[in-house]
Amino acid sequence: MSATLLSMIVAARWLSKHDYATIRQTFLAYEFAAPLLMLGLPNALYYFLPREKEIKRGVIVDNMTLLVAMGLVFSLFIALGGHQLLAMRFDNPDLRQTLSWLIPYPLIIMPIAGFAAVMVSADRTKTLAIYNVLSSLVLAVVSITTVVTTQSYEAPILARILVPSLFLPVALILMLKAIPGPLRFPNWASMREMLVYSVPLGLASMLGSITLQLHAVIVAALCTPEDFAVYINGAIEIPLISIVTGSITTVVFAEMAELCSRGDKAGALKLFHTASIKSACILFPTMCFLLATADQFIVLLFSEKYTASVTPFVIYLFMLPARIVVYGSALMALGMTKVILFRSIFDLVINCILCFFLVKLIGFIGASIGTILTIYLWTIPFNLHKIRHGFGIRLKNVLPFFDLYKMLSISTICIPLSLVWIYAFPHIPSILGILISAFTYGAAVAYLFYRFKYFFFPYIIERRIPQWLKA
Repeated sequence: MSATLLSMIVAARWLSKHDYATIRQTFLAYEFAAPLLMLGLPNALYYFLPREKEIKRGVIVDNMTLLVAMGLVFSLFIALGGHQLLAMRFDNPDLRQTLSWLIPYPLIIMPIAGFAAVMVSADRTKTLAIYNVLSSLVLAVVSITTVVTTQSYEAPILARILVPSLFLPVALILMLKAIPGPLRFPNWASMREMLVYSVPLGLASMLGSITLQLHAVIVAALCTPEDFAVYINGAIEIPLISIVTGSITTVVFAEMAELCSRGDKAGALKLFHTASIKSACILFPTMCFLLATADQFIVLLFSEKYTASVTPFVIYLFMLPARIVVYGSALMALGMTKVILFRSIFDLVINCILCFFLVKLIGFIGASIGTILTIYLWTIPFNLHKIRHGFGIRLKNVLPFFDLYKMLSISTICIPLSLVWIYAFPHIPSILGILISAFTYGAAVAYLFYRFKYFFFPYIIERRIPQWLKA
C-alpha cells in the first residue's frame, strides 16, 4: 500500500491533472469489474483446501480455471467496444487507447487472485509477505521511473500491465510448492460445487467492492477529469483501511471459520473482539492525527494544486471508526453468506442513490457525504443486528464498545500534541513538522494504550521502560 501511495504521489506531482486522471480512470475500469469477475472464488479456497484430503492441487487448478474464464469475459468486453463506451462515459477520449491495453491484463492478474488464500492456508505467510513486498516495490520503482522520465500517462500504464506479467510464473510456482501432491485436469463437478459455495459470497463481495468504488465512478461520469483527479486524491483513506482490516481479516478469518465449525462461537466472538481492538489501535489514532493535520498532509503528498482534495479527505476519515473490523468475516464464519448478499444489495442501492443526487446537487463532495451516510445509517446497524443473532448475544456484546470508546477518547485527547510543532514552529519544513508531530502524538497514544493494556511493546522495548512508567 505504501508503494502504491508513493506512485500516486509522484504521478500527481509530475503529471497534469488530465494525465493523472487518465491513469486512475484506466485502472478504475478493471478495479470496478474485478469483484464481479472473481465471484468470491479466491476466498472459496479458504473453505475447500482444508476439506480436500486427496488432491489438494486439484482445488487450485479448478479455482484458477474458473478465474481465467471470468478474466476472459472482461477482455472480450474491452475488445468488443467496451473501451469506446467507457471513454465516452468518462468524457476522456484518451481512454480509448489506454483501455485497449487492458485486454490481456485480467489474464495476468486473475490466475493468481487466490495466491494469498493458498499461502495462508499452507501457513506460508512469510513467503506471502516477501512476495508482496518485492512485487510491490518493483512495480512502484518502474512506475515512478516511467512517470519521471516520460511525464506522460502512457508508459506508467504499460508498466502496470507488464510488471505483473513477470511475477505471474513466480506466483504459480510458489502456489504449487506450498501445496504438494499430484496435479489433475479441471473437474467440472468440483468447479460447480465451488461456484455454488462462492457465488452468494462473490456477489456480496462484488456489490461491496462496487459500493466502495461507486463514488469514484459517479464522480468520473458526472464531473470533469480534472475534478475527478482532485476528488480521487482525497479518497485515500480506503488504502489505510485495507492495510489494517484486510491484513487482520486474512489471518483471522480461517481460524474464526474453524472455531464456528466446531461450535465454539464464544472463541470466535473473542477473536472478533481481539481483531477490533488491534485494528482500533491503528485506525483511531490515524483518524484523529490526520483530522488535525489534513491540510498539511494533502499538500505534502500532492502539492498545493490539490488543496481542494482536503475536504473529501476529511469526510472520508470518518469512515475509519466504522471499519475497524470486516463484518463480513464474522458473517461468513457463521455461514450467513445470504445475509451478506442481502446487505450488499442495499448498500449498493442506497449508496448509488445518495451519491448520484448529492453529486448533482453539490458537486463531487456529495459522493463522499453519500458514502459516509450509507455506512452509518444502514451498513453498520444491519451488520451489528445480524451478528448479534448469529452469535446469540445481546447487541452491546457484539463489539467491545466500552474499550473502543476509551481508545477513541484517548486518541482524541492527544490531538493537541499533533498540532504543537506545526503551529509553534511554522517556518520549519512541512515534512519535518508532520514527522515530529506524528512522533509526539504517536508516542503519547501508544503509551496510554499500553497503560490500558490495549497495546504491548516488543520485549526489547518493554524491558527498557522504567518501572515507574509501568506502575
